[in-house]
Amino acid sequence: MALKISSGLTLNTDFFMRNFYKENRSAIKSSDRNNFSKIELSFEDSRALSRAARRLMQNDYGTSEDEDEDVDETTRSSIEAFVKVYNNALATGKETTDRDTEHYLRQLKTLTKRNADDLAEIGITMEKDGSLSINDDLLKMADTSKVRKVFSDENDFTKTVWNIAKKLNVSVQNDIYGQVTGNGLRINITM
Repeated sequence: MALKISSGLTLNTDFFMRNFYKENRSAIKSSDRNNFSKIELSFEDSRALSRAARRLMQNDYGTSEDEDEDVDETTRSSIEAFVKVYNNALATGKETTDRDTEHYLRQLKTLTKRNADDLAEIGITMEKDGSLSINDDLLKMADTSKVRKVFSDENDFTKTVWNIAKKLNVSVQNDIYGQVTGNGLRINITM
């Protein structure tokens, strides 16, 4: 399911971010994120991370004939959006006191660390705090086969990120439910 428009147009990072945060697009912009509680952001970020991972698993990375070709712009944009969402999920999760959330974030970091060499080959580096950064030049020059190796549904990395993100989201939902029923809190999310 490639998302390349028939007229040759490609989709940018903002398109994917809006798609990943479709129920609450206010959670995309740094300035707007200040209007959310940490638990609200954790909910939105974990849901967006699940969508981002699923998007990368469903991407059309071409055939074996395309292996030496550079990654197309739409795929690069979806990867850039994935990295932003991943970093958002880590940043909001760091500030939680929920043990389940902490557990899933540790799993995510451990998984990413295990795949650090493959990620580095396509220009994605894991920082000391667990966040990811992109070398745009390396990502632009990355072969389709290397990107497929990391992100396609044939690889465990993206499948596992997707599974962890889903579990993280359920954990946050349970935490929200507990807070709302126990404290009568008002929250700013759409389930």
